Amino acid sequence: MAQDCITFKGTRGGLLILLDASRDFNELRTNLAAKFAAARGFFRGATFALVPTSPLGSRETAELEAICREHGLVPGNNITLPECYRPFKKPAHTAKSETLREVDAYQDTAELSTLLEEGNLRNGRELVYDGHVVLVGNVHEGATIKAKGNILVMGTLRGSAYAGVSGNRKAVIVAYRLVPEQLGIAGIIARSPEQNVRRAYPEIARLDGNCIIVEPYLRRNTPDH
Repeated sequence: MAQDCITFKGTRGGLLILLDASRDFNELRTNLAAKFAAARGFFRGATFALVPTSPLGSRETAELEAICREHGLVPGNNITLPECYRPFKKPAHTAKSETLREVDAYQDTAELSTLLEEGNLRNGRELVYDGHVVLVGNVHEGATIKAKGNILVMGTLRGSAYAGVSGNRKAVIVAYRLVPEQLGIAGIIARSPEQNVRRAYPEIARLDGNCIIVEPYLRRNTPDH
């Protein structure tokens, strides 16, 4: 399978859209529009920056930016690029800044890239990614997602999901309908109760101490239960 020509990478400053400039421009343009369409407005309101592997022409850049704007994204003129994406490396910072960069292994969750997948994950399938995972579809019983960062299922999660597999206790699992066989965050596992009630609103699973708790994603918009 050919490597994806476009990758979304979330950062603290906004969304980086990594472009393989060696690919045909029409392929880039079509792929970008398809990813936004599959996301169904998930990235609306986010600031963004285009990061091609080599410089694009002004006309090509303008066309890609226009696609982003059409889907509700806002150009981010002040997004700081991670050092690996900067055209020139800056001189070494002070010892203090270098220390801060290495404080928590998991505080860089926002620096992880995001994999956007479209379609249902069926029984026996496993999706593993070294970053965040956004699945536009359902996770069937017997299917599994494993991610170093967060997991977002824009559908029903009936299988198993394991976020923060490298030990990130801040990782979360979100689904439009959360009725899993098993959840795991940073190595802590929780199984669904025998009487698993399907809620009619999105839910989020996160760590509270050494326990995984599940609560409404938007508390104020959920009905009493």
